[in-house]
Amino acid sequence: MKILVVTHDSNFSGGANRSLYTVLTKLKSEYNVEIEVLLPKKTGQLNEKLDEANIPWFSHKYFGVISGIRNDGKDILRYGKVYVGYFIEHWLSVFLKKKLTHKNYDLVYTNTRLPIVGAKIAKSLGIPHVCHVREFGTVKPLWGFWDHQRIYDLSDKVILISHALQKKFEEYVPTDRLVTIHNGIDSPLGLPKAKKQELTFDLLLTGRLVPDKGHKDAILAMELLKNKGYSDIRLHIVGSSPARTHISWYATEIKKMVEEKSLQNEIVFHGEVNDMVSLRSIMDGELMCAICETFGRVTVEGMRSGLLVIGSNTGGTPEIISDEKTGLLYNQGDYRDLASKIERVYLDREYMDKISEQGYKYSQINYTPDKNVEEIYSVFQNIWEKEE
Repeated sequence: MKILVVTHDSNFSGGANRSLYTVLTKLKSEYNVEIEVLLPKKTGQLNEKLDEANIPWFSHKYFGVISGIRNDGKDILRYGKVYVGYFIEHWLSVFLKKKLTHKNYDLVYTNTRLPIVGAKIAKSLGIPHVCHVREFGTVKPLWGFWDHQRIYDLSDKVILISHALQKKFEEYVPTDRLVTIHNGIDSPLGLPKAKKQELTFDLLLTGRLVPDKGHKDAILAMELLKNKGYSDIRLHIVGSSPARTHISWYATEIKKMVEEKSLQNEIVFHGEVNDMVSLRSIMDGELMCAICETFGRVTVEGMRSGLLVIGSNTGGTPEIISDEKTGLLYNQGDYRDLASKIERVYLDREYMDKISEQGYKYSQINYTPDKNVEEIYSVFQNIWEKEE
Protein backbone atom coordinates (compact mmCIF):
# COMPACT_ATOMS: atom_id res chain seq x y z
CA MET A 1 0.00 0.00 0.00
CA LYS A 2 1.26 3.44 -0.91
CA ILE A 3 -0.22 6.58 0.66
CA LEU A 4 0.17 10.32 0.41
CA VAL A 5 -0.07 11.99 3.82
CA VAL A 6 -1.07 15.65 4.05
CA THR A 7 -0.20 17.60 7.20
CA HIS A 8 -1.56 20.89 8.50
CA ASP A 9 1.72 22.13 9.97
CA SER A 10 5.48 21.60 9.83
CA ASN A 11 5.92 22.04 13.58
CA PHE A 12 6.07 19.17 16.05
CA SER A 13 4.56 20.85 19.10
CA GLY A 14 0.97 19.98 19.96
CA GLY A 15 -0.67 16.59 19.89
CA ALA A 16 -1.77 16.33 16.24
CA ASN A 17 1.64 16.00 14.58
CA ARG A 18 3.11 14.04 17.47
CA SER A 19 0.30 11.51 17.06
CA LEU A 20 0.76 11.52 13.28
CA TYR A 21 4.49 10.84 13.56
CA THR A 22 3.84 7.78 15.74
CA VAL A 23 1.27 6.52 13.23
CA LEU A 24 3.57 6.98 10.23
CA THR A 25 6.61 5.32 11.78
CA LYS A 26 4.56 2.28 12.80
CA LEU A 27 2.76 2.05 9.45
CA LYS A 28 6.15 1.98 7.78
CA SER A 29 7.96 -0.41 10.11
CA GLU A 30 5.17 -2.81 11.07
CA TYR A 31 2.77 -2.75 8.11
CA ASN A 32 5.21 -2.04 5.26
CA VAL A 33 3.19 0.93 4.07
CA GLU A 34 5.00 3.14 1.59
CA ILE A 35 4.57 6.76 2.70
CA GLU A 36 5.19 10.19 1.23
CA VAL A 37 4.29 13.37 3.13
CA LEU A 38 3.16 16.78 1.90
CA LEU A 39 4.12 19.63 4.27
CA PRO A 40 3.22 23.34 4.12
CA LYS A 41 6.77 24.55 4.83
CA LYS A 42 10.26 23.65 3.66
CA THR A 43 11.67 23.63 7.18
CA GLY A 44 10.27 22.58 10.53
CA GLN A 45 10.58 20.11 13.38
CA LEU A 46 8.29 17.61 11.65
CA ASN A 47 10.40 17.80 8.49
CA GLU A 48 13.43 16.90 10.59
CA LYS A 49 11.63 14.05 12.37
CA LEU A 50 10.55 12.60 9.02
CA ASP A 51 14.15 12.72 7.82
CA GLU A 52 15.21 10.82 10.95
CA ALA A 53 12.61 8.15 10.18
CA ASN A 54 13.63 8.01 6.49
CA ILE A 55 10.12 8.99 5.42
CA PRO A 56 10.23 11.05 2.20
CA TRP A 57 8.44 14.39 2.06
CA PHE A 58 7.98 17.43 -0.16
CA SER A 59 6.56 20.87 0.53
CA HIS A 60 4.31 23.51 -1.02
CA LYS A 61 2.96 26.57 0.74
CA TYR A 62 -0.58 26.45 2.12
CA PHE A 63 -2.10 27.51 5.45
CA GLY A 64 -5.47 25.85 5.95
CA VAL A 65 -9.01 26.79 5.02
CA ILE A 66 -10.72 27.40 8.38
CA SER A 67 -10.42 29.90 11.24
CA GLY A 68 -11.23 29.35 14.89
CA ILE A 69 -11.42 33.06 15.66
CA ARG A 70 -14.39 35.35 15.00
CA ASN A 71 -15.93 38.54 16.33
CA ASP A 72 -12.58 40.14 17.18
CA GLY A 73 -12.98 43.09 14.85
CA LYS A 74 -11.01 41.37 12.08
CA ASP A 75 -13.70 39.16 10.58
CA ILE A 76 -13.31 40.63 7.10
CA LEU A 77 -9.62 39.71 7.12
CA ARG A 78 -10.41 36.24 8.42
CA TYR A 79 -13.01 35.65 5.71
CA GLY A 80 -10.36 36.68 3.23
CA LYS A 81 -7.82 34.28 4.73
CA VAL A 82 -10.26 31.37 4.72
CA TYR A 83 -11.44 31.83 1.15
CA VAL A 84 -8.02 32.75 -0.24
CA GLY A 85 -6.67 29.69 1.54
CA TYR A 86 -9.28 27.55 -0.18
CA PHE A 87 -8.37 28.77 -3.67
CA ILE A 88 -4.66 28.36 -2.95
CA GLU A 89 -5.22 24.74 -1.97
CA HIS A 90 -7.62 24.11 -4.87
CA TRP A 91 -5.12 25.35 -7.44
CA LEU A 92 -2.29 23.55 -5.66
CA SER A 93 -4.18 20.29 -6.13
CA VAL A 94 -4.59 21.06 -9.84
CA PHE A 95 -0.88 21.85 -10.13
CA LEU A 96 0.15 18.70 -8.24
CA LYS A 97 -2.07 16.36 -10.27
CA LYS A 98 0.42 16.20 -13.14
CA LYS A 99 3.36 15.74 -10.79
CA LEU A 100 1.72 13.05 -8.67
CA THR A 101 -0.16 10.92 -11.23
CA HIS A 102 2.86 8.66 -11.81
CA LYS A 103 3.27 8.08 -8.07
CA ASN A 104 0.39 5.57 -8.07
CA TYR A 105 -0.82 6.31 -4.55
CA ASP A 106 -3.55 4.04 -3.22
CA LEU A 107 -5.10 6.74 -1.02
CA VAL A 108 -4.60 10.18 0.51
CA TYR A 109 -4.60 10.55 4.30
CA THR A 110 -5.14 14.07 5.72
CA ASN A 111 -4.12 14.73 9.32
CA THR A 112 -6.50 17.22 11.04
CA ARG A 113 -9.39 19.07 9.42
CA LEU A 114 -7.43 22.24 8.67
CA PRO A 115 -6.28 21.62 5.06
CA ILE A 116 -8.53 20.69 2.15
CA VAL A 117 -5.71 20.13 -0.34
CA GLY A 118 -5.48 16.39 0.48
CA ALA A 119 -9.15 15.84 -0.35
CA LYS A 120 -8.76 17.84 -3.56
CA ILE A 121 -5.69 15.85 -4.61
CA ALA A 122 -7.51 12.57 -3.97
CA LYS A 123 -10.46 13.71 -6.05
CA SER A 124 -8.27 14.85 -8.94
CA LEU A 125 -6.35 11.55 -8.90
CA GLY A 126 -9.51 9.48 -8.53
CA ILE A 127 -8.34 7.72 -5.37
CA PRO A 128 -9.86 7.43 -1.85
CA HIS A 129 -9.41 10.05 0.84
CA VAL A 130 -9.34 9.61 4.63
CA CYS A 131 -9.61 12.65 6.91
CA HIS A 132 -8.39 12.26 10.49
CA VAL A 133 -10.21 14.93 12.52
CA ARG A 134 -8.51 15.75 15.82
CA GLU A 135 -10.28 18.95 16.92
CA PHE A 136 -13.74 20.24 17.82
CA GLY A 137 -13.05 23.77 16.67
CA THR A 138 -14.01 26.80 18.69
CA VAL A 139 -17.56 27.80 19.67
CA LYS A 140 -18.17 29.78 16.48
CA PRO A 141 -15.50 28.75 13.97
CA LEU A 142 -15.35 29.93 10.39
CA TRP A 143 -15.42 26.73 8.34
CA GLY A 144 -15.62 28.35 4.90
CA PHE A 145 -15.90 25.65 2.22
CA TRP A 146 -14.66 22.91 4.57
CA ASP A 147 -17.52 22.25 6.97
CA HIS A 148 -18.76 18.89 8.30
CA GLN A 149 -20.79 18.10 5.19
CA ARG A 150 -17.95 18.89 2.80
CA ILE A 151 -15.51 16.75 4.78
CA TYR A 152 -18.03 13.90 4.61
CA ASP A 153 -18.63 14.37 0.88
CA LEU A 154 -14.92 14.36 -0.01
CA SER A 155 -13.83 11.53 2.30
CA ASP A 156 -14.30 7.78 2.10
CA LYS A 157 -13.77 7.62 5.86
CA VAL A 158 -13.63 10.27 8.58
CA ILE A 159 -11.64 9.20 11.64
CA LEU A 160 -12.61 10.97 14.89
CA ILE A 161 -10.43 10.76 17.99
CA SER A 162 -13.28 10.58 20.51
CA HIS A 163 -16.91 9.53 20.68
CA ALA A 164 -17.75 13.08 21.75
CA LEU A 165 -16.30 14.39 18.49
CA GLN A 166 -18.18 11.77 16.49
CA LYS A 167 -21.44 12.82 18.14
CA LYS A 168 -20.75 16.38 17.02
CA PHE A 169 -20.30 15.21 13.41
CA GLU A 170 -23.46 13.12 13.63
CA GLU A 171 -25.40 16.36 14.11
CA TYR A 172 -24.54 17.25 10.50
CA VAL A 173 -23.81 14.09 8.49
CA PRO A 174 -24.76 10.38 8.30
CA THR A 175 -22.76 7.90 10.36
CA ASP A 176 -21.74 5.48 7.61
CA ARG A 177 -18.34 7.09 6.94
CA LEU A 178 -17.54 7.99 10.54
CA VAL A 179 -15.33 5.91 12.82
CA THR A 180 -13.96 6.70 16.28
CA ILE A 181 -10.37 5.67 16.96
CA HIS A 182 -8.88 6.91 20.21
CA ASN A 183 -5.37 8.30 20.03
CA GLY A 184 -2.39 6.11 20.73
CA ILE A 185 -0.11 7.79 23.24
CA ASP A 186 3.60 7.00 22.96
CA SER A 187 4.49 8.09 26.50
CA PRO A 188 6.48 5.48 28.47
CA LEU A 189 4.70 2.57 30.11
CA GLY A 190 5.65 1.10 33.46
CA LEU A 191 7.00 4.31 34.96
CA PRO A 192 7.60 3.96 38.70
CA LYS A 193 5.82 6.49 40.87
CA ALA A 194 8.56 8.61 42.42
CA LYS A 195 8.98 8.99 46.15
CA LYS A 196 8.73 12.75 46.66
CA GLN A 197 9.22 14.84 49.72
CA GLU A 198 5.98 15.86 51.40
CA LEU A 199 6.89 19.52 51.84
CA THR A 200 4.28 20.65 49.32
CA PHE A 201 1.31 19.18 47.48
CA ASP A 202 2.10 19.72 43.81
CA LEU A 203 -0.33 19.81 40.90
CA LEU A 204 0.48 20.06 37.22
CA LEU A 205 -1.49 21.75 34.43
CA THR A 206 -0.07 21.15 30.97
CA GLY A 207 -1.14 22.78 27.72
CA ARG A 208 -0.59 25.78 25.49
CA LEU A 209 -1.48 29.10 27.10
CA VAL A 210 -4.72 29.58 25.19
CA PRO A 211 -8.26 30.28 26.47
CA ASP A 212 -9.58 26.82 25.55
CA LYS A 213 -7.33 25.13 28.13
CA GLY A 214 -9.25 26.54 31.12
CA HIS A 215 -6.37 27.86 33.22
CA LYS A 216 -8.67 30.29 35.01
CA ASP A 217 -10.57 27.44 36.66
CA ALA A 218 -7.31 26.25 38.22
CA ILE A 219 -6.16 29.74 39.26
CA LEU A 220 -9.47 30.54 40.95
CA ALA A 221 -9.47 27.15 42.68
CA MET A 222 -5.99 27.86 44.01
CA GLU A 223 -7.14 31.22 45.35
CA LEU A 224 -10.06 29.57 47.14
CA LEU A 225 -7.82 26.89 48.65
CA LYS A 226 -5.30 29.48 49.83
CA ASN A 227 -8.07 31.49 51.48
CA LYS A 228 -9.16 28.33 53.29
CA GLY A 229 -5.69 28.03 54.81
CA TYR A 230 -4.03 25.48 52.51
CA SER A 231 -0.67 27.19 52.19
CA ASP A 232 1.36 24.23 50.91
CA ILE A 233 -0.53 23.47 47.67
CA ARG A 234 1.35 24.42 44.51
CA LEU A 235 0.17 24.61 40.90
CA HIS A 236 2.75 24.18 38.13
CA ILE A 237 1.61 25.53 34.75
CA VAL A 238 3.53 24.15 31.77
CA GLY A 239 3.11 25.37 28.21
CA SER A 240 4.14 28.13 25.86
CA SER A 241 2.16 31.03 24.46
CA PRO A 242 1.45 30.85 20.71
CA ALA A 243 3.10 33.60 18.69
CA ARG A 244 -0.19 34.37 16.93
CA THR A 245 -1.27 37.84 18.01
CA HIS A 246 -4.95 36.97 18.39
CA ILE A 247 -4.10 34.57 21.24
CA SER A 248 -0.85 35.90 22.74
CA TRP A 249 -2.78 38.30 25.01
CA TYR A 250 -4.05 35.36 27.05
CA ALA A 251 -0.71 34.49 28.65
CA THR A 252 -0.32 38.08 29.83
CA GLU A 253 -3.86 38.06 31.21
CA ILE A 254 -3.53 34.92 33.31
CA LYS A 255 -0.10 35.92 34.65
CA LYS A 256 -1.55 39.27 35.66
CA MET A 257 -4.45 37.41 37.29
CA VAL A 258 -1.98 35.41 39.38
CA GLU A 259 -0.23 38.61 40.51
CA GLU A 260 -3.45 40.43 41.37
CA LYS A 261 -4.55 37.52 43.54
CA SER A 262 -1.11 37.34 45.20
CA LEU A 263 -0.60 33.73 44.13
CA GLN A 264 3.02 34.06 42.96
CA ASN A 265 4.20 31.62 45.65
CA GLU A 266 1.41 29.14 44.92
CA ILE A 267 1.51 29.13 41.11
CA VAL A 268 4.66 28.57 39.02
CA PHE A 269 4.88 29.13 35.24
CA HIS A 270 7.46 26.79 33.68
CA GLY A 271 7.05 27.64 30.00
CA GLU A 272 7.83 24.85 27.53
CA VAL A 273 9.28 21.74 29.20
CA ASN A 274 11.00 19.00 27.20
CA ASP A 275 11.38 16.39 29.96
CA MET A 276 7.83 15.97 31.22
CA VAL A 277 8.58 12.54 32.69
CA SER A 278 11.02 14.04 35.19
CA LEU A 279 8.67 16.89 36.07
CA ARG A 280 5.73 14.54 36.60
CA SER A 281 7.88 12.39 38.88
CA ILE A 282 7.79 15.14 41.55
CA MET A 283 4.07 15.89 41.22
CA ASP A 284 1.11 14.58 43.23
CA GLY A 285 -1.62 15.17 40.66
CA GLU A 286 -2.46 16.63 37.28
CA LEU A 287 -5.33 18.84 36.16
CA MET A 288 -7.11 18.79 32.80
CA CYS A 289 -9.24 21.94 32.83
CA ALA A 290 -9.88 22.35 29.09
CA ILE A 291 -13.27 23.72 28.11
CA CYS A 292 -13.84 20.91 25.63
CA GLU A 293 -10.75 18.77 25.07
CA THR A 294 -11.19 16.58 22.01
CA PHE A 295 -9.20 13.73 23.52
CA GLY A 296 -6.41 14.69 25.92
CA ARG A 297 -2.91 13.27 25.53
CA VAL A 298 -1.76 14.80 28.81
CA THR A 299 -4.58 13.04 30.68
CA VAL A 300 -3.19 9.66 29.65
CA GLU A 301 0.39 10.80 30.20
CA GLY A 302 -0.48 11.90 33.74
CA MET A 303 -2.11 8.55 34.49
CA ARG A 304 0.94 6.68 33.17
CA SER A 305 3.11 8.64 35.57
CA GLY A 306 0.98 7.41 38.45
CA LEU A 307 -0.63 10.79 39.11
CA LEU A 308 -4.16 11.41 40.29
CA VAL A 309 -5.78 13.23 37.36
CA ILE A 310 -8.70 15.63 37.88
CA GLY A 311 -10.38 16.50 34.59
CA SER A 312 -13.30 18.55 33.32
CA ASN A 313 -16.50 16.66 32.54
CA THR A 314 -16.63 17.82 28.91
CA GLY A 315 -15.41 16.70 25.49
CA GLY A 316 -13.42 13.48 25.33
CA THR A 317 -12.06 13.63 28.88
CA PRO A 318 -14.89 11.54 30.41
CA GLU A 319 -14.01 8.81 27.89
CA ILE A 320 -10.60 8.52 29.58
CA ILE A 321 -11.50 9.32 33.18
CA SER A 322 -14.15 7.24 34.89
CA ASP A 323 -15.12 9.40 37.86
CA GLU A 324 -13.83 8.09 41.18
CA LYS A 325 -12.44 5.01 39.44
CA THR A 326 -9.54 6.08 37.18
CA GLY A 327 -9.57 9.77 38.15
CA LEU A 328 -11.92 12.54 39.22
CA LEU A 329 -14.20 14.73 37.12
CA TYR A 330 -15.34 18.25 37.99
CA ASN A 331 -17.93 20.50 36.40
CA GLN A 332 -15.97 22.52 33.85
CA GLY A 333 -16.18 26.24 34.61
CA ASP A 334 -17.01 25.62 38.28
CA TYR A 335 -13.77 26.41 40.11
CA ARG A 336 -15.43 25.71 43.47
CA ASP A 337 -16.12 22.15 42.39
CA LEU A 338 -12.52 21.82 41.19
CA ALA A 339 -11.24 23.16 44.52
CA SER A 340 -13.39 20.67 46.42
CA LYS A 341 -11.93 17.78 44.39
CA ILE A 342 -8.38 18.98 45.09
CA GLU A 343 -9.19 19.42 48.78
CA ARG A 344 -10.62 15.91 48.99
CA VAL A 345 -7.49 14.19 47.69
CA TYR A 346 -5.24 16.53 49.67
CA LEU A 347 -6.95 15.48 52.90
CA ASP A 348 -7.30 11.79 52.03
CA ARG A 349 -4.02 10.51 50.54
CA GLU A 350 -5.15 6.89 50.82
CA TYR A 351 -8.15 7.69 48.61
CA MET A 352 -5.89 9.59 46.21
CA ASP A 353 -3.44 6.69 45.94
CA LYS A 354 -6.26 4.22 45.31
CA ILE A 355 -7.71 6.25 42.42
CA SER A 356 -4.31 7.06 40.91
CA GLU A 357 -3.32 3.37 41.04
CA GLN A 358 -6.49 2.40 39.17
CA GLY A 359 -5.85 5.13 36.60
CA TYR A 360 -2.26 3.95 36.26
CA LYS A 361 -3.30 0.36 35.53
CA TYR A 362 -6.02 1.47 33.10
CA SER A 363 -3.60 3.66 31.14
CA GLN A 364 -1.11 0.82 30.69
CA ILE A 365 -3.46 -1.26 28.56
CA ASN A 366 -5.48 1.44 26.80
CA TYR A 367 -4.59 4.15 24.27
CA THR A 368 -1.45 2.36 23.14
CA PRO A 369 0.19 3.24 19.78
CA ASP A 370 -0.03 -0.39 18.65
CA LYS A 371 -3.81 -0.51 19.03
CA ASN A 372 -4.25 2.94 17.48
CA VAL A 373 -2.18 2.14 14.38
CA GLU A 374 -3.78 -1.28 13.98
CA GLU A 375 -7.23 0.34 13.82
CA ILE A 376 -6.09 3.07 11.41
CA TYR A 377 -4.43 0.52 9.13
CA SER A 378 -7.63 -1.53 9.18
CA VAL A 379 -9.53 1.51 7.85
CA PHE A 380 -6.97 1.90 5.05
CA GLN A 381 -7.01 -1.82 4.29
CA ASN A 382 -10.79 -2.00 4.00
CA ILE A 383 -10.87 0.95 1.60
CA TRP A 384 -7.99 -0.49 -0.43
CA GLU A 385 -9.66 -3.89 -0.75
CA LYS A 386 -12.91 -2.29 -1.94
CA GLU A 387 -11.02 -0.32 -4.59
CA GLU A 388 -9.32 -3.46 -5.87
